[in-house]
Amino acid sequence: MEQETKWRIILATAGICVLCIMGGLIYGCSREKKEEPKVMDYQQTTDPAAVQKKLDVTQGAAREITREIYHVQQSDAPPAITYYVQAPDVEAGARQVAKDIQAGKPTVPAAAAEKTDRTVVTADTDRQKVDVYKINLRRSHKIKAGIMTADGKTYGGIGYQAGKWEGMIYTRSGRKVDAAAITYTLAEW
Repeated sequence: MEQETKWRIILATAGICVLCIMGGLIYGCSREKKEEPKVMDYQQTTDPAAVQKKLDVTQGAAREITREIYHVQQSDAPPAITYYVQAPDVEAGARQVAKDIQAGKPTVPAAAAEKTDRTVVTADTDRQKVDVYKINLRRSHKIKAGIMTADGKTYGGIGYQAGKWEGMIYTRSGRKVDAAAITYTLAEW
């Protein structure tokens, strides 16, 4: 091979590597976008349309969020942490808590400062308290295991799910792949 051809291959490979690194950095920075806490009325947290608009999420995610918040609000379980702030009223307290979380103040408990996809701060005027809800929406990667039977034979399987796509491979002996499946989720509820 000629010297010039070798250099072209080396430069092309280096260029592709640089583009991949730049793409990875851009993708990583876009995912690391700091999500600021949103202050919502206590009653709005059970309205999927209000949650969808305020948190900028899909309709399905908004329904899931409101369902989880409703279950937490209806339970009499004590909170994991208690955090006190000085404020003239509960709404001002909610705004102060949201500012403290966003600023990363050391007085904010670790559970409230935990990094999540969304943070909702609500003022409960009936109980004179402020609730902080930490919401994680990105659970799109899953590793799965299971068994399958076909023609009277049992196969062990492992798989991976990314978003709505899932791939599974099955084996009887553990030494070779006997079957495989790829599925797509059409509906979730």
